[in-house]
Amino acid sequence: MPQPSRRSQLIPFSPIRTMFRLADEMERAGGGPVFRLHVGDPDFTPPPAVVEATTAALRQGRTHYAPTAGVQELRVALAEKARTRNGLAASTEQVIITPGSTQALFATLEILFGPGDDVLLPEIYWPNYVQETMLLGGRPVFYPLGPGYQPDLNALPKLVTPRTRAVLINSPSNPTGAVFPESTLRALFELARERELWILSDEAYEDFVFRGSHVSPGSFERDLPEEKRRVFTLFTFSKSYAMTGLRLGCVVAPSLYTATLLRKCQEPLVASAGMPIQWGAAGAQSPAGGAGATARAYAIRVIAPGLPTSSTPVVASPPQSQVAAGGAAFSFNAADGTPVAEPSPTGAPEYPTNPKASHRVRIAFCVSDEELGEGLRRMVRFAERASERHTVRRPAKA
Repeated sequence: MPQPSRRSQLIPFSPIRTMFRLADEMERAGGGPVFRLHVGDPDFTPPPAVVEATTAALRQGRTHYAPTAGVQELRVALAEKARTRNGLAASTEQVIITPGSTQALFATLEILFGPGDDVLLPEIYWPNYVQETMLLGGRPVFYPLGPGYQPDLNALPKLVTPRTRAVLINSPSNPTGAVFPESTLRALFELARERELWILSDEAYEDFVFRGSHVSPGSFERDLPEEKRRVFTLFTFSKSYAMTGLRLGCVVAPSLYTATLLRKCQEPLVASAGMPIQWGAAGAQSPAGGAGATARAYAIRVIAPGLPTSSTPVVASPPQSQVAAGGAAFSFNAADGTPVAEPSPTGAPEYPTNPKASHRVRIAFCVSDEELGEGLRRMVRFAERASERHTVRRPAKA
C-alpha cells in the first residue's frame, strides 16, 4: 500500500493535546474529577462585550464569508493597538486576522523558509513550533537557554549557518514563563539584522507579565523603511479574552509586501476567520474589553498564599509570566541541535528528552482557586511518594 509522507510520520504529538485526551478519557471512565493543570485554557467566560458583539453579529446575519485578511473594523482597531501598546509601525493593511495563533504561526512560517531550511527555536518550547516547522519541511535547530530560561546570547550566533532563515522569539514564554528583558531582545534583533534573518515574535501572553515588562521586538524597527523590517508579530485573543474555543488571532507583518504574501497563503489554508467571532473581538477593543481583569486574576493566583509546599521540588522556577501544565516533551534532546528519529507504529517517534526539561512540570493557573489548590496538593503528595520510593538508602557504616 502507499506510504504516508515521512514528514507526517516524524512530527511529534503535542504533549498538551495528549494530556487533554487522557483527561477526557479518565473522566469518561468514572475516575473522579480531573484537575486540568495541563492546558492554558482560562476558566473564565469571554468578556460581556465579546459575547454581546458576537451574538449581535449572529442575529444581524453577519455569518457570510469574511475577507481573507479580516473584518476591516477589527483590523483598524488592532493596528491602532499595535502602534500604541506595542510600538509597532503597523498600518491596517499589515494586520492579517487568523483563526487562532496556531494558524497564524503556520501561515507565517510558510513565508519565512522553504524545505530544508533551518529555523532557530528555543530549546524549551511550545510544541507547535516544532510540529509546524517539521510539517513544512524545515529543520528546527534549538538555541540553548541559560539561567532563568533566558537565551544564551553567546551560543546563538554559532548556530547560524547559510541554511538559517529565521529565529523565533517567545516572550513571555510558554512553557517556561520567562520574560526576556529589552537588552536580550535587542541582542536577538541585532543578530537577525547582521545575519539577514527573519524574526517571528510570538506574543500570545503579552498581558501576563508579573515581573519585569513586556517589549515587542518589532518596536526596534518602527523607524526603519519597510524594506529593512524583518519582524512578524503574532497575537491571540485566546488568553487575554478567554476566547480559546472561538479561535481568533492575528499577525502584524513587517511590510505591505509580506502582508500580501500572508493574505495569499491564508486563502488556500482557511479562506478566513469566522465572521461573527471577528465582530465579537472588535467589541473587545474598548477599554472595558476585559483583558486587564483576566491578567489580574492570574496574578493573584501566582502569588496566592497558602499554596502547598514540600521539601520535594515540584515547581522549580516561579513564573515571570503565566505558565501551563504539561510534561517532559517540551524539549527534545538533540546533540547537534536538531531532532533525529525514525517513523514509529504509534504515529510519532519517541524523541529523547532534553535533561533541562525532563524533571520539570508545567502548571497552568487557568482553573478555579479551589481546583488549583487541590491539584497542587495532589502533585505534592505524588512527588513526595515518588521521592520516597526512589530514595537510595546508604548502608550503615560498620
